[in-house]
This record gives sequence, C-alpha cells and structure tokens, in this order.
Amino acid sequence: MKLISVTLTNLASITQATIDFEQTPLQQSGLFAITGDTGAGKSTLLDAICLALYAKTARLKNDLKNTVAFNGDEIKLNDPRNLLRRGCAQGSAEVLFIGQDNQRYKACWKVARARNKVDGRLKVAEHEIYALADETLIAQKSAAVKCTEQLIGLNFEQFTRAVLLAQHEFSAFLKASSDERAQLLECLTGTDKFSRIGQTIFELHKNKKVELEQLRLSLEAYSLLSDEELDDITIQNRQHHAALEEYKQQQKHIEQQKNWLQTGQAIQSKVQDHTTQLNHVAEQLSTQSAEFELAQLATVVAQISDNRAQAKQLIVQHKECTLEHAQLNKVDLTEEIRKKEAQHRDFITIESQTKATFEQQQPSIIQVRTLDTNRTANKAQLDNAQREVETIQCTLDKTAAEQQALQKNLADDNAKATQLRDTLNSDPQGVAALPHWQHLSALLLKLEQLATQRTTLSNERQAATQQVTQLAELCAPLTLQVDKQQQHSLQIETQLNALKQEIAQLDYEAIQQRRFALQSGLACKESLRNVDTELTQLQVELDKTRHQQHSLTLQLKDTEQQTELAKQRVALTQDNYNQVQLRASENISALRSALQPGKECVVCGATEHPYGVEHIDEHWQNLLDDFKVQKAQAEQALQQAQTRYTEHLSTLEAVNVQLQVTLQQQAQLGVKSQQLTTQLNELGEVATLSDEQCHSQITSLQAQLTQYSALSAQQQDAWQQFQQAQTALQAVQTELKNTEQALQQHQHTTQHCDHQLTQLNQDICDIERQAQQLFNDEDWWSLFSEQNHQARLSLTARIEQLQHVEHSLNLLATSQQNARNALDVILAQHAEQTQQCGNAQHRVDTLAASALQLDQARTLLLPLEQTPEQWQQALQLAVDNAQQQVVEVNSTLATLAHALQEKTLKQANLQQQLSQIDQQTQTVEQRFAQWLSQQQPVFPQLDAELIDSILCQDQTHFLALHAQHKQLTTQHDQIQATLAHLQAEYTQHQAHAMTDKSVTELNASLDKLNQQQQATQTLWLECNTLLTQHEKNVAQLQEKQTQLSALQADYEHWHLLDKLLGDATGKKLRNIAQTQTLKILLQYANQHLQSLSKRYKLTVIGHSLDIAIIDKDMADEQRSVNTLSGGESFLVSLALALGLASLSSNKVHIGSLFIDEGFGTLDPETLSVALDALDSLQAQGRKVGVISHVSEMTERVATQIQVKKQPGGYSSLTVKG
Repeated sequence: MKLISVTLTNLASITQATIDFEQTPLQQSGLFAITGDTGAGKSTLLDAICLALYAKTARLKNDLKNTVAFNGDEIKLNDPRNLLRRGCAQGSAEVLFIGQDNQRYKACWKVARARNKVDGRLKVAEHEIYALADETLIAQKSAAVKCTEQLIGLNFEQFTRAVLLAQHEFSAFLKASSDERAQLLECLTGTDKFSRIGQTIFELHKNKKVELEQLRLSLEAYSLLSDEELDDITIQNRQHHAALEEYKQQQKHIEQQKNWLQTGQAIQSKVQDHTTQLNHVAEQLSTQSAEFELAQLATVVAQISDNRAQAKQLIVQHKECTLEHAQLNKVDLTEEIRKKEAQHRDFITIESQTKATFEQQQPSIIQVRTLDTNRTANKAQLDNAQREVETIQCTLDKTAAEQQALQKNLADDNAKATQLRDTLNSDPQGVAALPHWQHLSALLLKLEQLATQRTTLSNERQAATQQVTQLAELCAPLTLQVDKQQQHSLQIETQLNALKQEIAQLDYEAIQQRRFALQSGLACKESLRNVDTELTQLQVELDKTRHQQHSLTLQLKDTEQQTELAKQRVALTQDNYNQVQLRASENISALRSALQPGKECVVCGATEHPYGVEHIDEHWQNLLDDFKVQKAQAEQALQQAQTRYTEHLSTLEAVNVQLQVTLQQQAQLGVKSQQLTTQLNELGEVATLSDEQCHSQITSLQAQLTQYSALSAQQQDAWQQFQQAQTALQAVQTELKNTEQALQQHQHTTQHCDHQLTQLNQDICDIERQAQQLFNDEDWWSLFSEQNHQARLSLTARIEQLQHVEHSLNLLATSQQNARNALDVILAQHAEQTQQCGNAQHRVDTLAASALQLDQARTLLLPLEQTPEQWQQALQLAVDNAQQQVVEVNSTLATLAHALQEKTLKQANLQQQLSQIDQQTQTVEQRFAQWLSQQQPVFPQLDAELIDSILCQDQTHFLALHAQHKQLTTQHDQIQATLAHLQAEYTQHQAHAMTDKSVTELNASLDKLNQQQQATQTLWLECNTLLTQHEKNVAQLQEKQTQLSALQADYEHWHLLDKLLGDATGKKLRNIAQTQTLKILLQYANQHLQSLSKRYKLTVIGHSLDIAIIDKDMADEQRSVNTLSGGESFLVSLALALGLASLSSNKVHIGSLFIDEGFGTLDPETLSVALDALDSLQAQGRKVGVISHVSEMTERVATQIQVKKQPGGYSSLTVKG
C-alpha cells in the first residue's frame, strides 16, 4: 500500500490543500517533514487520510456517547463531521493510493449541509471508492470501508498502528514495569480480549459458586409426607370427592323443581299481563271512534284536494294580473321623452363651444413646451457646474490637509532619527559585535550546551558510583534468598505428590455413574406412581364424558323433532297467507291501486283518474296482517328450534373431541408406564432396592464426591503454591542476575563519564577563547561564567535591540526622502486646483442668470406649477365630457322609446291572461260540483265548507290517526291470539307437575345442601392441596438434586479454570498471552533494529514480560534497557514501533509511514542520531513523513510540508524542497 496524493477541503483549520507525492520535491525525497506551530493543523493531514479511507479518525474514536451542538445540529463528539470547518457548507477529503494489486484507486469522503447553505442541517457523509483506470465507482456508503480493507489489506486499527506510528508510546513501553508493559502491549496490539476472557472466567466461577450455594439452601425448604400420612389423606380425598358428587346430583334435582315452579309463575304472570293489555286496546278503540271516522272522511276528501288547490291558485292569479294591469295604466312616458329631447339640443351646443376653445389654445401649448425644454437643459448645465465647483473645492481641502500632515510627519521623523543615533552611540561594544553576531551566537550556544553536558555527566558519574556501592550490598542477601526459595519449592512438590496418590484411590467416574443410576431409579419409580394416579383420574373423567355424551344425544333427537314440527307450521302459515293475498288481489281496489297519472285505464281507457288513489279494502288488509303475523311467529319458532339444534350439535361435537383427547391421553400414559417399567428393569439390581436404600447409598456416594472435591481443591491450592514458589524463585534469580549485570554496567558508566568530562573541559576552553576575541565586554563575561544561560539571553536581547535601532534608523531616512518628494508634488497640485475652482464658479453665475429669464417668459403664458400636458388634458377633458353627455341623452331617449313599446305589449298580454283564468275557474268548479254530487249519497255530511275545513287541517294528523286505528286493531288480534296460546301452555305445564313443595321449602333444602357441600368442599380442598403439594415437592426435589449434580460438576470445571487463568482484573491470562505477543513483537523489532543499529538486539528475560538488551559490541552482554542513552532509546523505540507496524500489517507491504510526536524532548545529539536512523529507514524504499515542530529537524530534513497559521483562523500548506 502506497499513498500517491492527499487533497482536503474545509477540514478543521485548512480550507484547501493538495499534497502530491509524485511531484517534485516529494517524488525524489524518501524522508520529509511536516512542520508548523502547535494547532496549525499538522495532524489534520492524518485525519484527512483516515477519513478518505475509513470514514473515521483516530482522534475522535473514543467518545461514543456525548453530543455537542454543531451550528444547530446535535451530533456525537466522535462523529467525523465535527471536522467540517465552521462557516462552510461543504468539506471533503480525497486520497489516491496504490492497492495490494498494484492498481491505482481514489477514496473520497464528503460532507455537506442542506441546500448548500451555511445554516442548513448537516447531511449524512458520503464515502466512495473509484478505480482510477476507468474512473468507475466500485463501492460507496458502508460497503466502501470493506472495499478499502480488501484493497489495502488492513482494517482501521491495523492501519493506525502500521502507518501512523506513535513512537512516544514505545519510549514509555521500554521503561515500564511488567504489569504496565502488559497493559501497553494490550493497547498497542489491540489484544485486550485475553484480559476480558480472564475476567469472564473469574465472574463465571463466582456466579457458579453463588448459584451452587443457593441451590443447596433451596433443598432444605422442601418437606414430604410419610407413607402413612399419604395413604390416610388419599382415602379421605376419595371419600370427600364421592360425597361432593352426591351433593351435586341432589342440587341439580332441586334446581329442576325450582325451575318448574318459576316457569308456572311466569306463565300466569304473562296471562294476567295480556288480559290487561287486551282490555286497554279495546278501550282505546271505543274512545277514539269519532276521530277515526273523521280520518276516514279525510281519506275520501283527499281525492278532490288537487281540484280545490287549483281553484285557489286561479283566484290568486286573477288578482295578480288585475293589479299589474292597473299599475301599468298609471305610468306616463310621453312627457319624459319630450324633456330629454330638449336636453339633447343643449348638450350639442356645449360640445361645439368646447371644441373651438381646444383648437384656439394649441399654439400657446406648443410655445410653453419649447420654453420648458430650454429650462430643463439650462438647469442640468447649472447642476453640473455647481457639482464641479464642489468637487474641486473638496479636492483643494484634501490637498491642504495632506500638505500639513506631510510637514508634521517630516518633523517627527527628524526627532526620531536623532534619538536613535543617540541610542547607538551609547553602546559602542554592542555595535562592534553586530557584524559577527551570528557566529558569536552559535559559539555561545555551543558553550552553554557543553556546560550542561558537563553538569549532566558529573551527576551521572556520582549516581553511578552510588549505584555500584548499593548493588554490591544487595548481592549477598539475594543469594541467601535463592537458596531459601529452592527449599520451599521442594516441600510443596512433595505435598503435591501425596495429594495425587490420595485422589487416585477415589474412582470419580464410577461414583458418578452409581449415583446417577440410583437417582434414575428413584425418578422412574416416582414417575410410575404419578402415571398410575393420572390413569385413575382419566378413567373417572372418561365415565363422566360418556354420560354427558349420552344425555346430549337424547336432547339432540328431541330438538330435531321440534325443528321438523316448526317447519310444517311455517309451510302451513305460508299457504294461508298466499291464499288470502290472492283473494285480495281479485278485488277492484287492486285495479284502482294500479292506475298511474297520464296513462290509460285498462277498463275505460281514460287518461285522467280523479278516483285513482291508493286504497285497499280494510277487511282484506286485516286478514293479510293476521296471517302475516302468524307466519312471522312460525318462522321465529323455526329459527329458535334450529338454533337449539345447532347448539346441542356443537356441544356434542365438543364432548366427542374431549372424549377422543382423553382416550389419547390414556393411551399415552399407558405407553409411558411401559417405558418407565422398561427403564427401571434396565437399571438391574437398582430396581429391587427400596427408596430408603437408594437414598442411603446416594448419601454415601455424595460424601465420597465431597471428599474428592476437597482433595481436588487442596491439589489446586498446592499446585498454585508450587507455581507461585517457582515464580518467586525465578524472580529472585532474575533479580540477582540483573543486579550483577547492573553492577558491571555502572562501573563501565563511571569510567566512560571520566573520559567524556576531560574532553568536554578542553572543548569549553577553546570555544571561550574564540568568543572573547569577538566580544570583549569583561563585565558580561563575568556574568556568563556564573549564569551562562541568563547571560546569553541578556546579550541576545541587547544585540537584537541594537539591530532593531539600526534598522529603524535606515527606515526613517527612506521615509524622510519620500515625504519631501510628496510635499513638492502636493504644492503644485494646490495651485492648479485653485485656478480650476475660479473658472467653474464663473460658469455657475452665467447659467443662473439665463435660468431667471426663461422662468419669467414661461410665467407670462402659464404658471410654473402647471405643465402644458395638464393644460391640454383639461381642455380635452371638457370636450370629452360634452360628448359623453350627448351620448348619454341619446341612450336615455332610446331606452324610453323601448319601454313605451313594452308597456303596450304587456297590457295586451294581461288582458288575454284574465280571459283564460276565468275559463279555467269555471271548468274547475263544474268538476267539483260533479264529484260532490257523487259522494253525498255515501257521506251525506260532506259539503263545500266541511271539505275546505278538512283540507285546511294537517293531513299528517289524519294519516297518524289512520295508522293508529290500524295498529290498535292488529294489536287487539295479536294479544287475543297470544292469550289463547298462553292459557293452553299453562294447562299443559300444570299437567306435568314435578313437586308439591313451595319455592321457599326448596330454597331451604338447597341452602342446607350448599352448607354441607361447602364443608365437604373445604375438607376435599385441604386433602387435595396436601397431595398436590407433596407431588410437586417430590418432583421439584428430584429436579433440584439433578441440577445440583450437574451444577457441582460444572462448578468444579470453572473452579479449576479460575485457579489457573481467572482473576478479577484478567491479569493472569493477560500476562500469559502478552508474553507470547512480546516475543513475536521482538522478532519483528529485531529485524528493523538490525538495519538501524548493528550493535543491539532485544530479548525477553525468561518467561516474564521483562526486556533486556544484548550488546554485540560487548561480547553479547545482556543488560537492562534502562542503561540505554537517549539516542539508543529512540532507536529501540523506533524499532519497536516498526515491529508493531509489521505485526499489524498482516504481511502487507507498507510503502508510506507517518511518525507523529516523540522528537520534542530529544537533545541535539540524540536528535542527530534519530535523524540518521530515519535516513536509513528511507533507504529501505519507504516514504517516511515526520510530524514535528522541532527547529533542528526542519534544518536537517530538506523536503518539508509547512503548515502556517494565517489571519482569520485558517492555515495554508506549502511544499518546499
């Protein structure tokens, strides 16, 4: 994997930047530096690479819950959209890279706001992968990350460890203790799963132990009945159950007797209610007979209602026509026409006058317009001239102000120049050192560094001397402690062998098999007893179900017979109803009801039917209603019978299904009993043992298992003690060996420090001699000998001040010359502008006089406030108004002439309508007289006054009376028929008497039975509860015993794992796993260390997490990593970082590396060693980027990507080579 280019837009502090690794100078350089101030945006480049490839960054991956308000959006702190620059509507990161298949690809990550507006809501980020060969999109959204992993061969965590190296973490890794080193390995390699496994083992062992203790405690809560108590309670339960069944039969018989008595009372009550209703209906028919007769007359009068309504309508129409004719006679239009004609002549005269005036004023209007044009042009010239005068005057004022400012600045510069020359003259020694300051500064800095090194070496020599003394004192006690630990390990090993022999004498598997066989035998016997009990209960339920089936079959047959009788009754009532309906249709009233307005009668052929109203003979209608009611009652009875039949049939089917289910359960229990018997026989001699014998043997076996568990626990404790003793012995041996090696190393360090101190003193003397030749201030050199750093800083500030004064003096001289030149130019400009101002003012006076003459000429023709257009519009308006008046008068005359013509026609039409109304009135009255003469023989009380009175009343009232009469008649017939049916039903009910007792006596007997049943029910429930609880306890106890055995075995397994691997923090398994990880890491690190330094090699001390250095130049001497110098520590740390990159890359070739942090704390010498190491690293064919703000590094690395802060809160990128 190799990067080609990186492009980012509006991310963090960077607005736009592109880094192309195939362009000069990055193409030729394998090592480049990314430099810039803190916060400039150096790490933003790494964020852009991670965003484009994996849509997330290492800096934001930790905080997963907290949210932050981001320009109106609530997003999580780990959301990469936080990197979008504030005030921007879109941002992106783009990376071109070469994949594992040597093909080029482009990865893009984009984020934008809605509507591409700054205040829009954040959209979901887009992530896409393109193949550069043909610019095709190969993955997007969530699939893009998986595609990147396939193309590169690394996931996000592996990429950050293999490409973005954090060298400073390995510096801490080298100096850490064993536990700290294991934690750092977990963090660096992402192998914290082993700690979690160790913690999980510890938690599971703890939970299993708590669960086992709780289960043992729960077994103590169960209690069982003895065999004698169980037999007594079972017999009592059966007796109480039989008594309850007897009480139920007696209660059922009494309930049937009560139902018979209540049914008779209900029928008697219905007979009395129907008799009362029948009398009430007859009384209503008698009371309202007069109203019903009037309603019948209203039905007859309704035949002639249209005639009477037509007569009234004709009278109203005659009155309206007469009134309208009289109103038309009152209107006189002739006089009004004469007045309008005179007015028309006057308006024609006015129109001629206004037109003449309009023609006369046209020349004056043209003259006024010419004067207005001249006035407008003159005014424009005057305004331009005045603006020119103002502009020139403003320029003149500015020129005068600039002249004064230049004169003042020139005087101030002269004063400042004098002051600066005095400052230079006051320090002649500093001025003399100015030309050689760069060389002098380097010499002073070198002196300060050498002095610091001399102090450091002195301290190191003193510390090494003290360490030699202390380490020599520690060696003797450590030797004695090694001997003591060896003896302790031998004692524990002897104890462990003895425990192994005791455990071998107990056959754990045979004990478990025997206990399981005994428990299985007990379970089979208990299950057989339960099966026998269930079979007995099922047999009782079968007998009950068969009895219920027989009863339902008899009820079903009875309901079927009732349904057949109801069907016959329905057919009979239907035939009767059809015959009556046929007879009724033969009557003439049916023909009358068939008449329709406008159509010919089938008898006479007439199209008018004055008597064709809906009417049916009352007698036939009553018969039809009676038979219809009988038919409905018969259908209702049939429906009820069919419903009962369906209910009985459904109940019978349910009982049959229940019977089949019970039989299946009985068969299944029989099969289960046979299986249990077979299982019990397979157990052999266990089947012949009693329950007490089985329990006794199980108790004995449990004791043996407990002994085995205790011995196993002791063995585990002894093994753990043995491991601890071995670990302690190895630790003491390692400590002794390390102490001896440290003693030798500190002796070597003391000799090395003495040699370096001699060389440093000689170098300091030489450099001081050179510096004093360049700067000979004796007072300053006295201060430098005491406090070199403060003296160097004070001299630097002094020289910088003098340089600043000299530079300021040069700037002032240039400024003074520029000011004199500018002053000469401004004086010339001022004279020229004064002459221009006088000329412009003369033009303004001339144009003002001309404007006054034009205004006077215009006022003589027309006032200035009135325009010629307004004058012409007023004249034209007068002409238009005169013409409009003439047109309006002409229109009014035409309208009056048309109205006069319409009046004449309308009077003729009204006269004709009156004649037609008189003829229609005569025809209507003749028809009414004919109808009245026909009806008076049947209804002699009818006359015109009575007919009008009936028609004036509300016909709805008569319809309601007619409907009420019909309803009362029908109700009377229905009640009478129902009463007869109830009386017959009561007689039949009394014929099937079931008891001679009263309801009170039956209730007393039922209460007594209920009390006896309640007492027996209570006793039965008590016995049944005891039996049920006993069965549940037996089953649960057996189940708990099985669970206890399984849980005990499971607990022993987890106990062993916890002893070996588990603890609360996961430390045991973590250290074991990280020991192997450390060995693999060191193999990779040594490969890289060999190319960086031929002298050193990393190794693991024993089976621990301690690291030592093998010094090949010292005959492969093994020494502690704490003895490495700063530069050597950096080389080892860099090798470890590269080793982790190789370990994480899954053998994927990494062509681009970025090293972030770790250089700011290095001294110049160590930094030089580090840069030499980086030079050798780029020789391996890798492109290495170093992120740092150390100035020495920027001097050594020629190719740089400089990130600079700019005003406004953004940064810019520049590539320099």
